[in-house]
Amino acid sequence: MAGVIPSNLTGLFTSCSAYTLIHRYATGPNPSLHRLTTVLKATSTLHSSITTLLAISFLRRCQASWAETDFPSARGSSRKPSTSSDEIDHAGATSNRRIYPDDSCNPPIQTRSSLGNIITAIECGYLLQDTVNLLRAAQLRRGLARSRPKPNLRSFLHYVDKPLLIHHIGIALALLRLQYYISQNRERGIYIIVQFLLMNSSTPVLNLRWWLRTYHPDWKLICLGSDIAFIAVFYITRVWLIGWIIKEYGKSHGYNSAWETYVGALRLPCKVGTGALWAGNTTWWALLVVSVIKRLPEQWSLASNAAKTKYNG
Repeated sequence: MAGVIPSNLTGLFTSCSAYTLIHRYATGPNPSLHRLTTVLKATSTLHSSITTLLAISFLRRCQASWAETDFPSARGSSRKPSTSSDEIDHAGATSNRRIYPDDSCNPPIQTRSSLGNIITAIECGYLLQDTVNLLRAAQLRRGLARSRPKPNLRSFLHYVDKPLLIHHIGIALALLRLQYYISQNRERGIYIIVQFLLMNSSTPVLNLRWWLRTYHPDWKLICLGSDIAFIAVFYITRVWLIGWIIKEYGKSHGYNSAWETYVGALRLPCKVGTGALWAGNTTWWALLVVSVIKRLPEQWSLASNAAKTKYNG
């Protein structure tokens, strides 16, 4: 119906507005850096928990509906070539372009869902407003600097959490583009996109680790345990998960591994996106492991001394 706002755009606006109001109410008009950071950590824990539960519910509902309905499966049509118009030349002959597997009957690609669309809109709205808060935090850090930096962009960017800012902007732009396709009823692969949002499940462990190191730095063994737990959770949800999703998609076309699927089945935009995401997360994870290993001897020594002091006392 003309004039009706798509539900995903409503979800995007609601998400962005709700999180903005929560932050404004919780931090006040002139928050300290510590208060702003604490509120952001609490909000990200809340958001990641909600989106993870919604994603699990959506994925299970999709799987149940495929089992109950006679949705044609692409399994068995091993590496069937696509015959879409963008891969056939105007004369009707096969062009020299790469032939990809046919996903016209593949449930994870063809399934559409209002719930799935809204989940992606909520994530997009959160990332947009959290990007603004990252810039607010940078402004507060610059204000606390002992030396008075000149008010220019270069000095401002010095105080920005650049890896997180790049992460937010990149994914937010991709999700904004997805919202446009959804509003045009042209979306595909919502099931797989929501699978990727399961990466949010590592955020509560990340924030627990921050809370322990900020408020209870004397709990050395517990802090060390949170480091190890975060390393494991991060790897499973943000590195291994990418390969698993690609491998599961490839199974529907007869591919046996994530790498074989990546090389032979994924279209170029998907290769670029998943490749960049995997490379970025793997690098992030490796840096995390190195930082924990470097601190390990000191943490273990302090924890041992604290335990001996408590025992002797």
